[in-house]
Amino acid sequence: MKDILNKFNGKISKTKLAIRGVHTKEDNEADPEDYFDYRSGKVRYLKSNLTNALDSLQKEAWNLVELRDAHIGNEQIVLQILTTISELNKKTGEEQLSKVLDRLEELSSSLKLGAGAEKTPLFTDIPEIPEDVRADIVADLNEIRKSFEAGCNRAGVVMCGRVLETALLRKYYEATGTDLMETSPGIGLGKIIAKLTERDIRFDPGLTQQIHLINQVRISSVHTKKDSFYPSKGQTQAMILYTLDVIRKLFA
Repeated sequence: MKDILNKFNGKISKTKLAIRGVHTKEDNEADPEDYFDYRSGKVRYLKSNLTNALDSLQKEAWNLVELRDAHIGNEQIVLQILTTISELNKKTGEEQLSKVLDRLEELSSSLKLGAGAEKTPLFTDIPEIPEDVRADIVADLNEIRKSFEAGCNRAGVVMCGRVLETALLRKYYEATGTDLMETSPGIGLGKIIAKLTERDIRFDPGLTQQIHLINQVRISSVHTKKDSFYPSKGQTQAMILYTLDVIRKLFA
């Protein structure tokens, strides 16, 4: 477990070094479009190095899910790390990126590495769910459990999206009295989120980020692309934790 945390912290350090390399005064004076200028070539190399460092850091973060059972408070910290790390895709400036990395270091330092508690099954604590949709959501959660235990990660992630759709449709109905399944049959998760925003139904910023992250991984899993996307065990486990956490907060 210590190796997992050390690798993640090492990736943060490498990313910080890559940021400093890109934003040095000497390198920024070069014209990145001038392919015959030595300094321009160096700028392109450093920017590519930063892109690779950010990508590597985000991939490494999924492995932190393995630390959830090391201490009772780790699960929420890991979810915060995964939510925070998704912000790196939206930041471009040195100061903005550095703030996110500082926050990741702060959260990482809060993770506890004890002897390790007994492994907790993912679905022991089903959140409170409105009676009208409880049967459907519990049935879907059981399918997610079976998929995860069988190593069918793509199926598990897709089902997480389905559970979230059901929960958000219910939340929209509770807030507006309108059943989107009747007025907009076949509506997808992204459009449900947009509808909630249009009606000014807002959640905690962290919760909104979690919803979008689940949707992004789900889209990557189901949409046809040049290279098929196969969620790792860590990504799938994180999506399940996120989904349960979102439901818990939606109906708290």
